[in-house]
Amino acid sequence: MQKKIIALAIAAAFSAPAFADTTVYGIVDAALANISSNATGAKSHMTVLSGGLSTSRFGVKVVEDLDNGMKAVGVLEYALDVANNETVGTSAGAMKARQQMVAVAGGMGTVAAGYLQTAGYDFTVKFDPAAGSQVDALAKVNPTALINTSSRAPHALAYISPDMGGVTVAFNHSFDAGNQGNSLDGKITANLLSATYAAGPLAVGGVYVATAVEGSVGGAGEVTELGLGASYDLGVAKLMGTYMTTESGVSGSETDSAMSFSAVAPVGPGALVASVAKNSIKSTVGDDNDTSITVAYLQGLSKTTTAYAALNRTTTQGSPDDVTVTVLAVGLKKAF
Repeated sequence: MQKKIIALAIAAAFSAPAFADTTVYGIVDAALANISSNATGAKSHMTVLSGGLSTSRFGVKVVEDLDNGMKAVGVLEYALDVANNETVGTSAGAMKARQQMVAVAGGMGTVAAGYLQTAGYDFTVKFDPAAGSQVDALAKVNPTALINTSSRAPHALAYISPDMGGVTVAFNHSFDAGNQGNSLDGKITANLLSATYAAGPLAVGGVYVATAVEGSVGGAGEVTELGLGASYDLGVAKLMGTYMTTESGVSGSETDSAMSFSAVAPVGPGALVASVAKNSIKSTVGDDNDTSITVAYLQGLSKTTTAYAALNRTTTQGSPDDVTVTVLAVGLKKAF
């Protein structure tokens, strides 16, 4: 009898927590799209895209209450390409993570570790209404890396403060942003610091990013990024704007920048979204000034289902001619 009790105790110690709250969630998003370009030799074509409005994904979240008001949290979330038999950005049989993390949360804030969605991700989701979509105007002209473009970090540790009178502060550190492993040659580290203030209809925020390559000489391996954003809800429409810069540590290097302005206006059970984004790229030979415009209508069919139509037009300055790419997408987003 005693041996049986010991065996049951050992089994319980290595099994899933009996009182953990487990949530399975995700998004399935597909769109019929027409893509056209005025580039020499290019032809317009129709296709079905995954993630016209939001990246398709599948996730599991587990939350368990601990002592003293603390909670343990685990999240595994992966991006999917529902228009193909592969996951996003990988070969068949592999899965591309959006986040894989374990965290402890309480009155003093949250500490998380793993493959994390960074403060850069939180910044763009808050101030860019089309973030993560196939028609995201800001992403198409954005020069930064850990803000918006690849706003996730491997081998990362994060702290997110509690809401302090409307102010939230977060810090992320990636010990090996380039996945160098045991090799120290060219190992990349990254630090992200953000602060957001939200009260009533107003929200403002900023994020600062510094990445460095170990062993670099003269600061050549250093890159700094800065993002500033704001939004204001007028009731009849919500206005949002961002300004971002990125600069290399190379002596004499120029600063690249991008800005965006967006508006979201409720229309019945749906919403009309408009965004315009423009960049100024000084770090390449010949200054580039690209412009991207998005107009979309979202129709809520239920609490978890949205039909949408979106048009994006992006013009890239080139020589001898500018190149304009137009994406027209009509799709359906289903969350669960």
